[in-house]
Amino acid sequence: MQILEKNKSEVQAKAEKMSDFLRMEYLENCTKKFVDAEILRYCFLELSRLYERNGMFPDAIKYLARYEEICPTNREKIQAYLKEIELLVKAGLYERIEFSYKKAKDIATPKEISELNQKMIQMLKDAAAMYDRQNKYTPAAKAYEKLLQLGKPEDKDEIKRRLVFLYNKLGKVRESIELERELNR
Repeated sequence: MQILEKNKSEVQAKAEKMSDFLRMEYLENCTKKFVDAEILRYCFLELSRLYERNGMFPDAIKYLARYEEICPTNREKIQAYLKEIELLVKAGLYERIEFSYKKAKDIATPKEISELNQKMIQMLKDAAAMYDRQNKYTPAAKAYEKLLQLGKPEDKDEIKRRLVFLYNKLGKVRESIELERELNR
């Protein structure tokens, strides 16, 4: 695909006329051709949105990470890190959440850190509840396990009860008995 556009508005105008997958290809080619930060920010952010909309979360995360590298302000970076955490939760990549959280925490104010922590925990709770409702026990257990690590102390007993139930459903008897003992102490 040939790229004849010279500025962001021309790139946007051409991209808006395309279907999702054609737009993805076009924007990826634009990221290789242009060095202008404004065009690259648009391309990376739009690619991330397109991949997310089509359920391709690892690719959405990849382009969001490239967007984060060229964000001019800390506020934009924090918003991008929060979106990255949301995509990691949607993709079930819970082990990478803490890394993204740490990157955001390094540049955030104490108030922003508190908000970020609350939003991250709420995303995990929502994902766990959704998997629970759909009777998808393995992903629900993984979400609750991450919540157990990151959650507030007052919520941990309820999380452990949910995990005991899920471990029983999954046949993880040893883990279930271990958590029951912790609850009974």
